[in-house]
Amino acid sequence: MNIFDKRLILVAGKGGVGRSTVAAAIAAASARRGRKTLLYEHEANDRYGDFFGTDTVGPQITRIRENLFAVNTNPAAALEEYGLMVLRFKRVYKMVFENRVTRYFLRAIPGLDDYAILGKAWFHTMEEERGRPVWDTVVFDMAASGHSLSMLRIPWVILDTVPEGPLTRDARSVKKLLLDRRRTSLILVTLAEEMPANEARELSEAMATQLSLDVARLVINQVYPDRFPAESPQTAVLDAVADETSGDLAALAAHGRLAVTRREHNEKYIEELRKAVFAPHSELPLLFEPALGPEQIQALSEIVERELGPKTA
Repeated sequence: MNIFDKRLILVAGKGGVGRSTVAAAIAAASARRGRKTLLYEHEANDRYGDFFGTDTVGPQITRIRENLFAVNTNPAAALEEYGLMVLRFKRVYKMVFENRVTRYFLRAIPGLDDYAILGKAWFHTMEEERGRPVWDTVVFDMAASGHSLSMLRIPWVILDTVPEGPLTRDARSVKKLLLDRRRTSLILVTLAEEMPANEARELSEAMATQLSLDVARLVINQVYPDRFPAESPQTAVLDAVADETSGDLAALAAHGRLAVTRREHNEKYIEELRKAVFAPHSELPLLFEPALGPEQIQALSEIVERELGPKTA
């Protein structure tokens, strides 16, 4: 399975697991493969500027490197773009959507903001210029777990509750895109720790049972390195200084034991995730850096490309 052939890559997961980092790495790898890629986020404290060494990314599409663009949209901007797409002319949009009564009515519609965000992502996958797609791939850095599930569920709700019309027509197209495995992949990001692993399992189950969306790849982020493999020379040295109680050797032994414990802790939850989430899984290393910048994103994108790209014999 080659994730990079997809038109839409959904990146989901619990807050704090490095979802935006993984999305940025996937987008960078996609762009390096020659695909014109849009990295799409919404209402975020933008980190893409730091990741790629560029200015802060806002609601206007910004070029951040060759073949790679980014946007950090919000419901108002997304709704305006959707309104202009439907009504065609800005004057008509202003008459309809910027009318005081209409704005009051729109604010009362539950889920409209989320649907505008999701609809904009769908629009970018369908957008064409001179008969060809504007974007080869859209990488959607979604909201945290529960929010992403409720956002993706909206087309189903519309089709079940709203009379036939333009809204249901578009909802049907969005649903079709989400369920099309040839065009769309769901990447689930987690950590090898108790709470994130439990939430990844629950989100995977909910996506499958409620929306028939299967996880294409589970990415286990920030895995502690195996510094002391069994029967390795470094493990023998650690065993030799295990009884030290003072001085530099004692400090090194304590640090070594902590590294072993951290790795064993990760391995426990990696094994649990293997059994609970029925999808191929990939591991990304913990980077011992105070902040992530272009060099770190480049390194992660190369790992991601090897892990998510086509496998060769």
